[in-house]
Amino acid sequence: MRIIAVLFALLPSLAFADDITPDSFANRLKADALKLTVNSMLVQSNTLYIQGTPMGDPIPVAARIAYTIENNSGMPLSLAVKRRGISAGPCSEVDSGSGLELFDDALAIQLQRNKSYRDRVMRFVPDKARVSGTIVMENTTCKPSDVSGMTTVPVTITVMVANENSFLAIPLQTDARLTVRGN
Repeated sequence: MRIIAVLFALLPSLAFADDITPDSFANRLKADALKLTVNSMLVQSNTLYIQGTPMGDPIPVAARIAYTIENNSGMPLSLAVKRRGISAGPCSEVDSGSGLELFDDALAIQLQRNKSYRDRVMRFVPDKARVSGTIVMENTTCKPSDVSGMTTVPVTITVMVANENSFLAIPLQTDARLTVRGN
């Protein structure tokens, strides 16, 4: 009876043994397969005023990160960004983005498990191609006072990568030039 229990315990690892072979998707992606370049990070202390109220309601202008990701993997990939996998110095709350779709944790799990959904919503990026976009931080959580005295900030963008039936989440990191504007 114990032998049968041991066999059943080993079945999941045997079923996924090809995931660790030298030619598996994870092993084919080298350290420089995806290159993140952050063109700039802009943090502003200015505010916008909304029309329609007697005095206008001031809303802080959100910080923005302009990025480019280059696919140097030697294979076409589908890419998306994990919303909770983004940080720029002390700033980590993300409002919106362009270029690549942003996904919360629950939808990231759906991307991993459902290939037809993944094929519809992830951005196809051929080998040697680039995709650029902007990430808009939450407008109340990334202020000039949060980055005072800094000229550069470390930026991390976690990219969800798919190829055929394989799926990985890869954190990409670089330093970004910081621009602070304000009153």
